[in-house]
Amino acid sequence: MQECFNCTEPIIVPNSGGEGRKIPLPITTSRLTLRKFRGTDWKDLLQLFSDDEFFDAAPFKLDGEEQIAAWLEHDAVVKLTTPGVPFILAVQSRESAKAIGCLSLEFTDASRLQAILYIVLHHDFQRRGFGTETAAGALGFCFDGLSMHRVMGHSRSANVPACRLFEKAGMRREGEFVRDHKVADQWANTVAYAILREEFKTAAAQ
Repeated sequence: MQECFNCTEPIIVPNSGGEGRKIPLPITTSRLTLRKFRGTDWKDLLQLFSDDEFFDAAPFKLDGEEQIAAWLEHDAVVKLTTPGVPFILAVQSRESAKAIGCLSLEFTDASRLQAILYIVLHHDFQRRGFGTETAAGALGFCFDGLSMHRVMGHSRSANVPACRLFEKAGMRREGEFVRDHKVADQWANTVAYAILREEFKTAAAQ
């Protein structure tokens, strides 16, 4: 993935050379559309962040209409190639056309071949298969669309639904960091998951 010299938009450039291709956005699944947030999403974001569970788990924090409006204005110019900024997508229900959550890709290397994936949904849409569908769409985007090498995911070990989500998506449990962060003044463990491009391709072919 590189930035086009002419239009400055991110494009996928083949290793063997030749013409680049556009980033395949939005991403569509059977029930969802994964896309960039828009200015008109402010009401949906306000509802999302009014859910305490979503607020605690979200990879970024927005409190109130002013912060939401400022973030939407800032996020509108964020690209996949913007350095040091996570790339955020809205998880939109195709049935209601409302944003029901978000996903974040945080690249961990300068070549943007590895990233940490975060998925957070409003509690009303949890345990209904939307998380698994979001993860499948996100991994397809990363490996088929962006030709990435590796995608990682982190979760508290006590968050059983999140661990199951990563496992259902085909990600390997790579290890557990013991008492590495605090939750409500109590030390908690973090479980690390990951999947390689070749693992994703093998699973998809089965």
